[in-house]
Amino acid sequence: LKRTFYAFIHAHTTQRPVHFQELGRKNLTQAVRECDRRLAEISHSFDLLLHVTPVNAHAVWERFRHARTPSVPEFLYRPRPIDPALMKRKLFGIPLEKVEDPTLAQIFMAKQDELDRQITLVADRNTPRFLAGSRQIYGDITSELQELADTILRHIPPHTPDDRKSDVLDVESFAARAREEIAHYRVQDSTFAARVEVRDDITGIMVSRGNFLIGRDAQVARRRIDATLAHEIGTHALTWHNGKQQPLQELHCGMAGYEPLQEGLAVLSEYLVGGLSRPRLRLLAGRVMAVQYITAGADFIETFRRLHDDDEFSRQTAFNITMRVHRGGGYTKDAVYLRGLSELLRHIAVGGVLESLFIGKIALEHLPLVEELQWRHVLHPPRLLPFHFELPVAQQRLAKLRKKASVLDLVEEMQ
Repeated sequence: LKRTFYAFIHAHTTQRPVHFQELGRKNLTQAVRECDRRLAEISHSFDLLLHVTPVNAHAVWERFRHARTPSVPEFLYRPRPIDPALMKRKLFGIPLEKVEDPTLAQIFMAKQDELDRQITLVADRNTPRFLAGSRQIYGDITSELQELADTILRHIPPHTPDDRKSDVLDVESFAARAREEIAHYRVQDSTFAARVEVRDDITGIMVSRGNFLIGRDAQVARRRIDATLAHEIGTHALTWHNGKQQPLQELHCGMAGYEPLQEGLAVLSEYLVGGLSRPRLRLLAGRVMAVQYITAGADFIETFRRLHDDDEFSRQTAFNITMRVHRGGGYTKDAVYLRGLSELLRHIAVGGVLESLFIGKIALEHLPLVEELQWRHVLHPPRLLPFHFELPVAQQRLAKLRKKASVLDLVEEMQ
């Protein structure tokens, strides 16, 4: 009907809409705002990533590495932040049936289903049911993705010149560098509210609720600083901020299934600033293989040994990969990095616009719905874009990707 009305308007009136989707509803009804608010409230009530991240990973590694016969480690976690039964009662009390807009109804129903599964994961942590729930959210390893990971591990030797020891920035210096990065974006938009926190209760680095969290024991090589900041701040914190500027809270909470595109954009950002090294790409392939091992029934020790003995990762790297996929009882999210990068490269190769993907935390599969909402002027263009997009070297690399480059082409480029 929209296409028909669009053709009629151009043929018989003086109005000239650019796209037929412009003819949709532009204002958000009270029912839409209420459902969006209540979904966001539930999404904000817990952080699944923090919930399944061990608080004693460093201490466990120290015991594991010195043990004559390593045993399955015991990880400790934060207290459960919600009552799953009460949270599900609130979730399914949201009257989505009152949303008349079919596009927004589809987005909201997908998010409701994902939150239902995530709340179940919170309840099932450290039980055999956790792995099954994780697979429902993130999917299993396809034969194509497993073959890609196998090929990367075969083509990139376990020890390359990229592995050379380099200066490691101490935590406080790295935090200062991250604050400089945030200040750069704040010059362009004073509402960019991301902050840097150095914490004792996390391992490594992550972005949570738009803030950059650094574990007290984190180590970042100087040659990886730009890539790390482009990944964490230039992608994760930036899309959180851009999503906050939209009238729908869904855009900063994260649409259902947004993780593959988010991590794909983050890894692509590493490549654009010249920081996607061969060991880093090999690490992403190793994570895919670890997810494959655990879904095939491997326990912690078997996963570690296969990564160390068969895939030739160092003992500490093999431990870290194993810890990430076995945390909580089997967290399979780590497969989305390589999967998301591969899907994103295909999107770019067919002429997909990269900048519009930074509008918020969206899913590539829902991009047509997001584009429709943009045509209807419900959603606005992204407030900020990664500043590394402006770098000449990044523009050159993007031009190569638009010529149908694949992940394996990136491997060849790094030889």
